[in-house]
Amino acid sequence: MAMSLERETEAREAALADKVRAQADAMADAAWEKIEASEASAEGVRRDVAARGVARVNGVMREDTARAMEAYVRETLRTNDAGGDGRNLSVESFGNVYCKKNRWDLKLAYDAPVRAALRECVASMGEALTAVCGADAKLVELAALVSDPGSTRQPVHPDTAYRRDPSVFTCFVALQDVERDMGPTLFIPGTNNAQAHVEFREGNEREGPVFRRPYELGVISRGDATLFDSRTLHCGTENDSSRRRVLFYFSFQRADGDNPNAAISTIRTELRDKYTLADLLA
Repeated sequence: MAMSLERETEAREAALADKVRAQADAMADAAWEKIEASEASAEGVRRDVAARGVARVNGVMREDTARAMEAYVRETLRTNDAGGDGRNLSVESFGNVYCKKNRWDLKLAYDAPVRAALRECVASMGEALTAVCGADAKLVELAALVSDPGSTRQPVHPDTAYRRDPSVFTCFVALQDVERDMGPTLFIPGTNNAQAHVEFREGNEREGPVFRRPYELGVISRGDATLFDSRTLHCGTENDSSRRRVLFYFSFQRADGDNPNAAISTIRTELRDKYTLADLLA
């Protein structure tokens, strides 16, 4: 039985790697650039997230807070004995993530460094977050995405399959400067809509016009953030550097939002349904 499960896992990983290669080939001639900061106003951020599916917001976390959070993540991974193959990890402490080798989706306990980081980011982005998802939006994810040297490119994907109305918005905050070779997040702007998702499905998620669109990379500085609609097509890229890349992240769900992934959102059990944006801004 164990051997059978291992072979199934290997087969799934091989199929996923083949999909990633096909997508990369389809995107080979697409233009790309580093994501630029949105207009420094709540309305500017809201407008970019609505139209483009993603916005960059600079300086949402102080350097000392980011360094403390990075150290906390490092120690938490060590105490959880997180191996490089990403297997046999506790579901209470780790979320599911594409391309697990040297990559972890770490659910964060609400310890002092995490509380400080979350509240600082929310305070910095309060008006923008309220404009995007409403003060009564519920905190549905609180985690850190860790990409070590040798982690491979993920498949392009949305976090939420298309539905007419936006529901979940995620904020990735860099805990160190993210360079081009460190596996920055790739976003395809303007894909938080029905047409883009139709193109994505009709190409079997491997080819087609959606993959020829210009894309943007989250090459950002420590403390900067990308805020995106969970329907936006994106992926983590390969980390070819010698440095670890850590993104602190949190997601809010609109009060009237339809979230098909609510039961498996990356948040610890004791924090599920506990906080709203208004609570964290108080």
